[in-house]
Amino acid sequence: MLLPRYAILLGATALSCLTCHRTPSTANPVIEPEGEITVHVVNRNRIDVRVYVSHHGGIRSRLGLAVAFTTTDFSVPLRLLGAGHEYRLLGDPLGLPIVISTETLFAQAGDEVTWQLEDQFAQSTVVVH
Repeated sequence: MLLPRYAILLGATALSCLTCHRTPSTANPVIEPEGEITVHVVNRNRIDVRVYVSHHGGIRSRLGLAVAFTTTDFSVPLRLLGAGHEYRLLGDPLGLPIVISTETLFAQAGDEVTWQLEDQFAQSTVVVH
């Protein structure tokens, strides 16, 4: 006699949980920024440089290695940079205890950034098109 009551109670509880569960609304979907920026690193130095993008107040995401005396291209999706699209490029020369960086930049879809790393890292330049 007790078993049917528990079965009915369990069934009623499960049914009420299912009917109260709301489905996610599609009225306000999360919109992620589309597009990307292209980063060209022209390394005129004799040292290979690890290249990072710094975003969200200092989070580093590695882009790759800019080999000495070559030009290396990287793509950075805008969604990586967050809502403000604010970022800096960082360079970590292999074997040296220094980090080089650009000033703070603001990305827009389709930007082409050229970072020229000179033989004297202090003379490096960045241009955004």
